[in-house]
Amino acid sequence: MGGAENSFVRLVRALTRAGMPADAVTRTGSQVHVALEGHRQCFELPMRNALDLGSVLRIRALLRRHAYPIVQTWASRATWLTRAPAGIIHVARLGGYYNPRNFRHAHAWIVNTRGLRDWLIARGFPPGRVHWIDNFVPVDERPSPLSRADLGIPDDALVTIAFGRLVPKKGFQDLLRGMALLPERIAGRAHHLVLMGDGPLAAELGLQAQRLGLDRRVHFTGWIDAAVPALTLGDVMICPSREEPLGNVILEAWSKGLPVLSTRTAGGLELIEEGVTGLLCAVADPGDLARHWRRLLETPALRTELGERGRTHFSARYSEAATIAAYRSLYGELLRRGFTQGSTSSR
Repeated sequence: MGGAENSFVRLVRALTRAGMPADAVTRTGSQVHVALEGHRQCFELPMRNALDLGSVLRIRALLRRHAYPIVQTWASRATWLTRAPAGIIHVARLGGYYNPRNFRHAHAWIVNTRGLRDWLIARGFPPGRVHWIDNFVPVDERPSPLSRADLGIPDDALVTIAFGRLVPKKGFQDLLRGMALLPERIAGRAHHLVLMGDGPLAAELGLQAQRLGLDRRVHFTGWIDAAVPALTLGDVMICPSREEPLGNVILEAWSKGLPVLSTRTAGGLELIEEGVTGLLCAVADPGDLARHWRRLLETPALRTELGERGRTHFSARYSEAATIAAYRSLYGELLRRGFTQGSTSSR
């Protein structure tokens, strides 16, 4: 699962733990449904596409039958297919710059960055109904599912970690080009890259690593569900995305005290205070990425400082407790305010 799916699963479980029982509706046979196995109530619906009238009717029937006071939808398709009956408040959550028309019929909106909030307001969404609530990442103390020995990496090597879906917008092709510009040894130590993830570019990236002469030092692990514990293998984490509205991988690296280098995407700029909680480099520019990467690898004190500041910032702002408190406050506000069936028409 990607960051959006993991965030959904985390929120459903965290709300329930906090005394706000949350039932879930997922696509039939989805990985999200599997991840929620054992949850108190999880319904499956086809939600095939935006024209799936059957799912629209079944969602409405489900909402009526259980008389939920609030329904919160996640991303475009689920939001478009949800038409809340009178008396039920519809909150739509966006984690990216999606088509606004898929969301306008909701009563209120949750976004996870300041940039997304400003973007919605600029497109006519009522400012008083657009709410910014940060993502959270649970602190995962499980042991790493991998060791350096498993991957054939020397104990004294410098290790960079990158992870995510292997798709063009994640920029792993730029990461490999950047690594090819670095020497094999930095500060007297071998340098290896561990790339955790899977996706349509997996084979192509493997071939690219071979063409660049990196195949002995780039380790493709495939998808790892326990990716956060595996971060303890690394000295540095890089987020090389070409497009990134937020970047949960940055939060996950901070949770483990890893120093972060990110491209200057919307998410990287939103999360990182440059030189304080991380470093930033140009998007889709392997040369600039390599320059910042080498500086981080050559400077142990910088790695330590950035890692410690990132962990402190994470604990203060992106903890489960802080995020769930914000949701509790918002739900209470919406229930006190209430919405009539036609209250969304005056925009």
